[in-house]
Amino acid sequence: MTPRSNKSKKAAEAGQLNIFDALATYTAAKEEIAEQCSSSQPQVTRESASEAEDCIEIAAAIKRSIRESGLSREQVCDAMNTYWGRTEDGHKNGQCQRPLSYEMFNHYLSKPVEYPVKAYFLFAIHRITQSLEPARAIVAAEGAEVTTKEDLAMLALGKLEKNISEMQQLKRELKKKGIKK
Repeated sequence: MTPRSNKSKKAAEAGQLNIFDALATYTAAKEEIAEQCSSSQPQVTRESASEAEDCIEIAAAIKRSIRESGLSREQVCDAMNTYWGRTEDGHKNGQCQRPLSYEMFNHYLSKPVEYPVKAYFLFAIHRITQSLEPARAIVAAEGAEVTTKEDLAMLALGKLEKNISEMQQLKRELKKKGIKK
């Protein structure tokens, strides 16, 4: 056995990918992210998913919310730092964490399996993009839906109108029976 094939065999046994396998894996993940970004709805309820699939779905949902907001990734990254009050001076003085760099934010969105998005990022992303798309992706996996304040107000209004209608119907029935106020 030649030294080169011996190294390849040892790398394969150790679970290491050669450059061609790594490129194939990267290309497949990239295509999956692009396909999910182009779809208007997140994946629907599924029986099981891998950690990688979940990371990719969250990143795709964040990308959709950024695209719909009309902001650039850089603008969202800067706004996230502002949201948390992160500055270089504040970090040096121990008042806050190091500001999120655009490069790191881009890693979270472009390489979600290697750099999973931190859950607390979603608070800032929802506020900045004014989109609940990332939350929709999370709850859609369980067959649920996100309801906004406006949706809840309309639901309450509909219930109120139904109750008023039932009371008016009851009032008419009582009047027909001869009972008045």
